[in-house]
Amino acid sequence: MDSFDLGRLTDHDFEVVCRDLFGEILGMPLELFPRGRDRGIDLRHTASDGTMTVVQCKHWPKAAQATLTKRLVKDELPKVVALKPARYLIATSVGLTVDGKDAIRDAFAPYVRTTGDLYGVDEIVAELQSRPELVRRHFRLWLSGTAVLQTVLNQEKYVRSSWLRKRIPRIADTFVPHEGFDRAKAILDEQHVCVIAGIPGVGKTTVALMLAAWFMGNGYEVHEISQDAEEITALWREDTPQLFLYDDFLGQTTLESPLNKNEDARLIDIIREIQEAPDKALVMTTRDYILEHALLKHDRLGVPDVSQATSVVHLTDLSLGVRGQILYNHVHHAQLPAEQKMPFADRAVWQPIVDHPNFSPRLIEETLRLAAREEQDVAATVRKNLDDPRRIWERIVENDLTDEAVHLLEVLFTLRTATLDTLSESWSWYRKERGLEADVRTFRRAMQVLDGTMVAVEQHAVSFHNPSIADYLRFHLDAGRAPMAALLGALVDPVQIHSLIDAAGTADGAGILAQLKAEAARTESAVLETAEFVEWSPEVAYESETSNLQWILEAAELLDSASLAAHVVKERGSDHWYGEHVEHLVGLVHAMECNRLIAQPDVTRFAGEVADAIRLELAEQVEDGDWYGAIGLYENLKEIPGGSLSGPFLEALIECALEALHLVASQDASLFDAHPLETLLQFLFDQGYEGGSDDESAEDFATVQKWADRFLKLRKAPHFAPRQETAAPGPYSSEERDREVITELMKGLRDPEITPGV
Repeated sequence: MDSFDLGRLTDHDFEVVCRDLFGEILGMPLELFPRGRDRGIDLRHTASDGTMTVVQCKHWPKAAQATLTKRLVKDELPKVVALKPARYLIATSVGLTVDGKDAIRDAFAPYVRTTGDLYGVDEIVAELQSRPELVRRHFRLWLSGTAVLQTVLNQEKYVRSSWLRKRIPRIADTFVPHEGFDRAKAILDEQHVCVIAGIPGVGKTTVALMLAAWFMGNGYEVHEISQDAEEITALWREDTPQLFLYDDFLGQTTLESPLNKNEDARLIDIIREIQEAPDKALVMTTRDYILEHALLKHDRLGVPDVSQATSVVHLTDLSLGVRGQILYNHVHHAQLPAEQKMPFADRAVWQPIVDHPNFSPRLIEETLRLAAREEQDVAATVRKNLDDPRRIWERIVENDLTDEAVHLLEVLFTLRTATLDTLSESWSWYRKERGLEADVRTFRRAMQVLDGTMVAVEQHAVSFHNPSIADYLRFHLDAGRAPMAALLGALVDPVQIHSLIDAAGTADGAGILAQLKAEAARTESAVLETAEFVEWSPEVAYESETSNLQWILEAAELLDSASLAAHVVKERGSDHWYGEHVEHLVGLVHAMECNRLIAQPDVTRFAGEVADAIRLELAEQVEDGDWYGAIGLYENLKEIPGGSLSGPFLEALIECALEALHLVASQDASLFDAHPLETLLQFLFDQGYEGGSDDESAEDFATVQKWADRFLKLRKAPHFAPRQETAAPGPYSSEERDREVITELMKGLRDPEITPGV
């Protein structure tokens, strides 16, 4: 039978569990509330006649029985005598022997009636073992179960990523369940897919990891997806419970475009397949503003499959009580001396932190982790970093790191994520550009300084430890603290110039833009060299020569570079469209139309060439009877200035569309996507075929219209509306009572029996 490691609970967790457990044991509701200055937090029930039952909780998992007994008699007995309860019970995570129980009973008689009213750790565990539903209601208690812990901590077969194996146990120690977690869990239980969105640092990844732990405890393998959704297909195993965790699936900043190589349609297909699979689950995280940005670029992400599976973790989910528990848990588990933990017990210290508008679990965690080895006043450092979140990285980067380590971070910003070999190569060129030593030993020394603090190394790939470091590096470059000429001379991968151009285009990237313009020749050369890395792919979602030219044109406008714009015009010769994706060609036409550096005659010429190419390809699709492809080409043609269809081309397309209408009507239309059906109907309506009684295709029109209407209703479902499910209300709803609970909780930081130091 499963046991529980109650030592993994905080004292507050223990008290909340005891409230529910002893409520069931005694058959009466119990109150959990702060009793006042220096009187602890007890569980009470007051009967209608005024008689009182009290359960005293003592969570000292590392204390000896003799210490517990001594403290109970000294601290609690005088309070019990004053209260005169009808019945007094003690619940403790300390093991109690027969002799030990007798001694406590005798000391507390007549309030402790029998030794059966004294529950040591063994008795509490036994009671919990007989109440699995109660255990599942308390996530941290459930997570402390020995069977679950064995799965989460020890059995590598359940977790295929060493990063996850390290993170999950550490986060489990400090995690505080909140409404955002409950919402996400409800969605995942119901739909098997959950997209967790929210602002940076609010705890999206923490929620995702705890959901992964929940599924692991129920026998699921957990796989981290690091590149694109295609990994899920490769990892998929029939008849094996699996959860796929896709953190930052839309990238860590809006500068990235991960769906260029992971098209939205493929992701939607995988989501739908997982939703139908009884033993599969998918958890994805993203910043909320990145999700909105992606919706503008990839409208397929707005389908109900995604919108109804989205749960936003709001700052309001981190209520005052939750914030207090988060701060307490992080300090309680921090590798700090006891004297550095004790100041947090002072209300004047913790209250400004939990009330701070910039409160962020990530900032709390990072400050405690990084400042522990250096700061004498860690509490003051936490407050300062909340006042200025950039401060936590600025002090380290600008004052504490070696030059070679800072140079590695500057290069990594351009690479975003890179193999050790690529990072080393670019770093070496960067150092040489600056006339500095660039040997392997120096690189390794820089990596040793940063590994585990500011960068993470996973399977020989290097990335920033968290996105806020990349955010700071963008500020660092914008302020001119790294020589742009040297960075441009160190480019070994096209993603690097993309990163710099994208950073220059942000609202706070004016400094980077000015530096790129000052190095115009090198910048333009780097932009043009990206074409050498483009490989043709049959997939529209992948980059092509044309989409690369569109990016070059956008860079030209940003940089005010007439030479880059002229390059695009020159490259678009009359025969250059062959083999290119029509969607990319249309996109380039639109980019040329909007670009002030392109002359109108050049736009008109290129638009005409693309329109002619589409008409020829459309004719081939019609001849092959491919209505799906033909209608799609027709839609693209309409987007081009002067693009139209008439004469035999149009007549042939109408005939093909009518044949397609009959085909769809005679089959199960649920096999088709909504957009092609609507496009098909709209095309025929535009040509005068309205499905009236005198129309030979009226019956076909009615059948297909029914399916299109059904799709339309689905698509009108509210996008990203928060679910209505909320966590069960806690014992306190008022802010002041929350503050009293936090006050009592924080007092434990002064007690070495509750919160030991390193």
